Amino acid sequence: MSALKYVCLSDLHLGADYSVLTCMGDEGKTNLLKPSATLDALGTALRQYVRALSGTERPTLILLGDVLDLGLSPTGAVAQAFKRLVEALFPEHAQPVFSSQVLCVPGNHDHHLWRSAQDQYFLDHLHENWGKPFIPDLLEHTSLFEPQTVTCGLMTQLMRGYPHLQDAAVSVAYPNLGLLNEERSRCIVLHHGHYLDSLYRAMSTLSVQLSGLDQRPKTVAQIERENGSWVDFLWSGLGGGGAIARDATTLYETTRSALASHEFSQRLSDRLLAQLSKALGVGPGTEITHGITVSNIVKGLGDLILVRGTESERDSYSRVLSPDGVADLRWYLGGPVRRQIREVGKLKISRDVSFVFGHTHKPFQGELEVKEYPQPVAVYNTGGWVMDQPTMAPTQGAAAVFIDGELNLASLRLFNDPLNGACAPVSAAGVGGFRDGDNPLLARMKDALGVTATAWQAFSAQASAALEVHARVLLKESLEPDIRL
Repeated sequence: MSALKYVCLSDLHLGADYSVLTCMGDEGKTNLLKPSATLDALGTALRQYVRALSGTERPTLILLGDVLDLGLSPTGAVAQAFKRLVEALFPEHAQPVFSSQVLCVPGNHDHHLWRSAQDQYFLDHLHENWGKPFIPDLLEHTSLFEPQTVTCGLMTQLMRGYPHLQDAAVSVAYPNLGLLNEERSRCIVLHHGHYLDSLYRAMSTLSVQLSGLDQRPKTVAQIERENGSWVDFLWSGLGGGGAIARDATTLYETTRSALASHEFSQRLSDRLLAQLSKALGVGPGTEITHGITVSNIVKGLGDLILVRGTESERDSYSRVLSPDGVADLRWYLGGPVRRQIREVGKLKISRDVSFVFGHTHKPFQGELEVKEYPQPVAVYNTGGWVMDQPTMAPTQGAAAVFIDGELNLASLRLFNDPLNGACAPVSAAGVGGFRDGDNPLLARMKDALGVTATAWQAFSAQASAALEVHARVLLKESLEPDIRL
């Protein structure tokens, strides 16, 4: 029987006020100098649970994006919050449970971790390329199954600040991390999930509109090349920007409402048109081609980027994926992911493929038919740890995905927004069908819940209380809107 090898968590949004892992008093005041009761309870329960499933080797923690809220929170606050996570999962005076070697797959809110890692990797290998006719450019992405050693300096240094973690290292894989069993019959691909969302592929969409070619990006390198700077600029680098950061937070909150997004988009477009007219003498009615004016283009792009963003998966209360979301998932799996799998050493595609992502803040598990694969793909979503709206949404919540040495995987459903004041009990879940029947990890996870029930009950109680506090504070803020340009 194979022991536990990986534990995947995503969308913690550490450092953000709206993360339920942030310590928040009843009055709405946050304190990053102390752990939240929810984080403490999670650390206690998760360490007990992982120990019950582990063998002689400690499992690796995979941080699957948006773990740090660099997009909307100051770097110092984010670093402080990450220290609280380290203390919860790697306590100094307790038997180690996780390996000190951590993997990180950045998302949109912590995309800057990838940018920083790219720069450092370039500098570390510059001497190797000194004598070449042309110095290679920055890495566009890491290798799928055997990523280059690209270090996350921020997380690594924060972990090494603790005496018992002097050998710690956090390595970055981006945008996809692949796991493959020895027989090459089973494959797992992990991706934060932002490139499934049209908002974060806006520059590719713009390129298509300008070129007139009706086609999406074909490779992960093309997706990152066209959209990485856009993601880094707007969603991963404004946290330390003072007043502009606060405006970015307002924008982020505004994009949760289609009506507010449209109004904000039109106001922003009017400002841009005024600036074009003043600086370049280009009036809103200036025709570009076939009766299309400058105003048409600017306002159309504003709605494309902002309003379509409100239609992303996290804004649908009643379902975990919209039809468009399912279509985008099929495209990403059948196109860029499949191509990346095939291109690595001319590897024949595995029959048993699983895909793990987060980003939507809505945990689920299931199977998805993708015509490019010989059997349905097992899909797991790790959810998120934030309060996105002041009303409880039964689809919103968090999960952790567990993977053993044979690449069996299952979801530990940690919570969904509470109904009638209480979260549902923590449970283990598979995708259903034949995979669950042949999944020894799922059976072991269900058994382990029995021996750790007390710790998980304490976690559920703390999570319910934190969600109620955050919802109440967010509701108060929503009744006092401050949508500025």
